[in-house]
Amino acid sequence: MRRLITRLIPSSTGTKDPIPAVSSQPATPAAVATPSPVPAPSPPPCISLQVMSDLHLEVGQQYAGFDFPVTAPYLVLAGDVGCLAHYDAYLGFLRRQTDRYARVFLVLGDHEFYGLDFATGLSTAQKMEDEPSLGGRLCLLQQTRADVGGGAVTILGCTLWSSVPAEDRDIVASKVADFCQIKDWIVEDHNDAHRSDLRWLKAELQTLRSVVVITHHAPLVQGTSRPEHSQNPWTSAFATDVLTTGKWDLVDSWIYGHTHYSCDSEAAGVRVVSNQRGYRLPRLAPQMQDEEPKRDDAFDPSKVIRVPIK
Repeated sequence: MRRLITRLIPSSTGTKDPIPAVSSQPATPAAVATPSPVPAPSPPPCISLQVMSDLHLEVGQQYAGFDFPVTAPYLVLAGDVGCLAHYDAYLGFLRRQTDRYARVFLVLGDHEFYGLDFATGLSTAQKMEDEPSLGGRLCLLQQTRADVGGGAVTILGCTLWSSVPAEDRDIVASKVADFCQIKDWIVEDHNDAHRSDLRWLKAELQTLRSVVVITHHAPLVQGTSRPEHSQNPWTSAFATDVLTTGKWDLVDSWIYGHTHYSCDSEAAGVRVVSNQRGYRLPRLAPQMQDEEPKRDDAFDPSKVIRVPIK
């Protein structure tokens, strides 16, 4: 069977179709649309905290002379700022900070209690928090919860005294100054305070907000002190492995001090941060340079962490 091919043929009218005129002007190219730039995604909202600890302003009475720039609306002092026994000088330092920051969050370190017994140290710190000259901007974190950013971020703070195992008690008691500088303080008191702080922390973690934990003692042994100190038998006076043995899913960041070793790392899904100044003698004479205690040169007085609002 033949294939039928149909062609379209113009009808014949006796005249040819006119040839369209050709313009002598060059054709105008069609405009090409320029795509609009895609805006960069906005960073997630966050709360900024300026973080430092272990200023040890009691060394050489540096309370009036130590200064640093403001780099965030909130200041976190994670313990060992100085000694509460130096009440007026310590208060003067805090007054300058509460004049500059929206809030100042203070955790008590072991040195805060030097020259006092534990109960007197606590009452002295509470008295300082209530000082009218601080304008209500000092928040003492002694098993305390504070909300910032309209309640979007929760701060939980306590000293978190470490847990000293029975086999380390004698060496810790003999090597660690807390047990002679804090009146009537013994290893059993230290361990009781650890259990109290840890129990409180775990009970408070019933929240859906972003959580920042601030303690003085470290929540982790590995990586929170100088490597050469990690095997010291008195390490248990400085750190306890709570991050690796508990459930801390709601914690975004954990800020600590006490070890004179600055770090910014992650453990168990939690950002672990310290920014520790350590012992620094003011204006050392050249002949005293070799006598200066070993310090952490990673200390950054401008250090800020940003906590996302979830």
